[in-house]
Amino acid sequence: MHSRIEQSRGFRLAQISDCHLSARADTPYRGLSADAGLAAVVKAVATWQPDALMLTGDLSEDGSEASYQRLAELIEPLNAPVCALPGNHDVPELMQQYFPQGPYESPYFQQAGDWKVVLLNSARPGRIDGCIDNGDLLRVNQYLAGDGPALLALHHQPMAIGSPWIDKYRLEQPEGLMNSVADHPQIKAVVWGHVHQAFAAQIGSARFMSAPSTAANSLPASAKFTLDPAGPAFRWLELFADGRMNSGILHAPTKGLRLTRQHQPQHQVNDDARKGHR
Repeated sequence: MHSRIEQSRGFRLAQISDCHLSARADTPYRGLSADAGLAAVVKAVATWQPDALMLTGDLSEDGSEASYQRLAELIEPLNAPVCALPGNHDVPELMQQYFPQGPYESPYFQQAGDWKVVLLNSARPGRIDGCIDNGDLLRVNQYLAGDGPALLALHHQPMAIGSPWIDKYRLEQPEGLMNSVADHPQIKAVVWGHVHQAFAAQIGSARFMSAPSTAANSLPASAKFTLDPAGPAFRWLELFADGRMNSGILHAPTKGLRLTRQHQPQHQVNDDARKGHR
């Protein structure tokens, strides 16, 4: 990431999540092309012109080196710095070869303009749900002792989002993370992937938000995964020096995952315009 950017607009961070690429590009994911979905999302990201990319896990479906290599190639045209964290489908040792900036041994700390960004690894081998070590939270608390707005990112949701099919695989014992957020009012946002849908809630001074998948998403509040026809998408975050933040969802310019039409700005959904929708 850029250490600092002097600009009238905020620092633009694009959150890309749950790509679920396989070793073979023609392997379907939930009946759809994960590669085509990601390629379409990359086009949408390009129209937004981010300052940096943040990948929040399940980048691969099968943990294959080929999937990470192809993902790196697909996002390379964006020409933006990348930080990444692993999800429950990922193999961190292979993932790190292509995305070295991330929380592979301990929390990863980075500046995004005037914001502090903290990446946490909530994935554990052989588990679908997540957990965070107390030692990692201690290091986060120490890092946040200073001034400046902050954003935390992980793969697993730290709260139930109202979709039983994925809520049973949320962050285990999230109290430590939630206590850290409550103790540090400079934390303005907590973001994650994993849930394959957009979600937003406000608790105290922090906004809790998920990113949709670039492969396949579910309709919210579904007992079982129910394909959302809106298609793949990413979350955008604009971070301002005074601690303000704008965020929303931008859908890929696709119909049925076919790259057949140009990006239309009205596909953008701003969470600020939908307060009270949950």
